[in-house]
Amino acid sequence: MKSLVFPKRRDVSLGSDAIVLVCIALFAWFFVTAWIDMHRPASENPALALAPANLLYYSVRTTMRFLIGMVWSTLFSLVFGVLAARYAPMRRVILPFVNFMESVPLVGFMTFTTGFFLGLYPHNTMGMESLAIFAVFTGQAWNMMLTVYQTMRVVPKELREVADSFRYNAWQRFWRLEWPYSVPGFLWNAINSQAAAWFALVASEAIPAANGDTVLLPGVGSYVSMALDAASYRAVIYALVALVLNIVVIDQFIFRPLVRYTIRFKNDDSAAKRDMQYRSWFYDCLASSRIARSAGQLLARLADAWIFRLPRVWYALRLDRATRLLARANWLWSTIWYFALTVGCAYGGYQLWEYFPKDNLAVLPWWMLETAGRVTLAMLLSCVLFVPLGVWMASHPRRLTVFQPVAQVLAAVPPNIYYPLIALFVITAHRSLGWWTIPMIMVGTQWYYLFNTIAGTLAIPTQITEVSQMFHVKGAMWWRKYMLPSIFPYIVTGTISAAGGAWNAAIAAEVVQWGSRTASTSGLGAFISTTTGNGDNAAAALGCTAMCFMVALCIMFVWQPLYRFAERKFRYD
Repeated sequence: MKSLVFPKRRDVSLGSDAIVLVCIALFAWFFVTAWIDMHRPASENPALALAPANLLYYSVRTTMRFLIGMVWSTLFSLVFGVLAARYAPMRRVILPFVNFMESVPLVGFMTFTTGFFLGLYPHNTMGMESLAIFAVFTGQAWNMMLTVYQTMRVVPKELREVADSFRYNAWQRFWRLEWPYSVPGFLWNAINSQAAAWFALVASEAIPAANGDTVLLPGVGSYVSMALDAASYRAVIYALVALVLNIVVIDQFIFRPLVRYTIRFKNDDSAAKRDMQYRSWFYDCLASSRIARSAGQLLARLADAWIFRLPRVWYALRLDRATRLLARANWLWSTIWYFALTVGCAYGGYQLWEYFPKDNLAVLPWWMLETAGRVTLAMLLSCVLFVPLGVWMASHPRRLTVFQPVAQVLAAVPPNIYYPLIALFVITAHRSLGWWTIPMIMVGTQWYYLFNTIAGTLAIPTQITEVSQMFHVKGAMWWRKYMLPSIFPYIVTGTISAAGGAWNAAIAAEVVQWGSRTASTSGLGAFISTTTGNGDNAAAALGCTAMCFMVALCIMFVWQPLYRFAERKFRYD
């Protein structure tokens, strides 16, 4: 029997270097092509067509917007997450603002910001590009920022004491302790927020104009819009395939290597050992590449200067004294903030009331109830179906290894891509959209339940699992006494996250177009979708405000009390 022959380390390194060089060349082409075309005059944009060959160029433009939006979301999360975690006055400002922004539907952002971004770059493509990038930002920044805030607040006491023993200043404490501790959760949250980001991006590439027309930005989203207008199911399938390939490429070359790298930052040894099974071929390629190793050494020197030398400039300029003086006036800043907030809300509320049309005020509460009922049913069904599925997947490492990557790719596909296929079936069968909106809304909510359930199941302490096995707890009692209490806080978190996705999905699900035919049902989502498509910004603003009002009521009277109950009742302490 012949012995196996393994390649020498030099051969492996040369092959890895070749792959890295090819990736660098492809990224340079991608970046230069997209960057130049983003800044050309609007009149020079290429004519859009449904030819499948165009999808490569459209994918390049769409992916560039997604990556820029991801960068801005990360910067926002770092700055405002740290401010909220460390400074109580800033926390009182930032957290209510972020909670409110989470409740605003995507159409609401587009309604109020389209004119602003187009005015920043008149007659230039960058105005529409900025709007699409902002849509990506709004789809994920709030969740990512809250992850940084929450993880910084729960850094273990013993790790803080170690940082104190090394006499880290605030800057070094963040980059050496708090940020590495936050990275694994932050990265998983970014991965799970992809669906909302792609949803926002696909929707924002077809921009409704004030005259009722639609301005198309080159991208996969505009390709989908044209496919719907042409009633071409083949074009919709092509767009779906292109989007899935985009998601897979980003996962393989960005997210998966980062997840593999951040295993070293996990504080739980058992979790780190379990995650070591998480493989990434591109990470292994970078690890054996001399080019990547040289780049890593350069980045390490830059990181050293960033963490240890930059604070010297801060203290040399005595800026720390200025910040301490400002901190002593916390009561003054709080007073100014609440006064400005009260005056701003009163003035903004009055201006909105004058701006809103009064024709639909009588029927608006009924539409709100209809949409709220559909959203509630969709969330209940998603919970009933996907919580058991998540437990089943997470209960066996092999199942999780096989099915979780597939679920992540499917979850990253925005739900509005699936809607045309459902609408084609509904319209062909000559049925009313009616109850079909519920499974369409579920497409935007089910993944939150699945991934939070998986996270909760994996977080169950081994001792509790062993106790349940020792007492032979099975069947309904196993669910009632062991599993549901263990994962209940995670189910609540998934429900709160799913609620935001459900309201956005309702807007897209209550009116679906296929060629010249339109399937619709009555509801607040249909009202917002129709008025936005017709360029009636005043009516669209009324609908978005009504939806924000409903979501705010849910946050205050349902989600927050439920979250406090779960936090108090179901703890491992």
